[in-house]
Amino acid sequence: MPLRVEVDPERKIILATGEGVVTDQELLDYVEEYLGGGDLSGFDELFDLSEADVRDLTYSGLAAVAAAAAATDPDQDPVKIAILVSETRGMGVSRLYQSLRESKGGRRHTRVFWDPIETREWLGLDP
Repeated sequence: MPLRVEVDPERKIILATGEGVVTDQELLDYVEEYLGGGDLSGFDELFDLSEADVRDLTYSGLAAVAAAAAATDPDQDPVKIAILVSETRGMGVSRLYQSLRESKGGRRHTRVFWDPIETREWLGLDP
């Protein structure tokens, strides 16, 4: 599966790494499996798409993912989503997702990064 997910309950973070072609459906499956149940909805998220192929992601698919994910955002403590990319297209797709999520009522703080160290620092993780 092109999206490998690890949960770190001690640091309250979900680490998702894109490997190969990442599709809209895989992102929707991620939201349903990891955020839909509520137990992990208060966890920060780190999406490392620096090695992923995001060319198959679509506007309508990202809009569906954004709507599903925004509905899982907790009302209390602010949580973060960091998206790590390595190419211009990944940056564009990630910014589009960020904008769609906010327009769907998403309350998580979302940022897109080029640098893995800066990404981890923003999340409060050891580099």
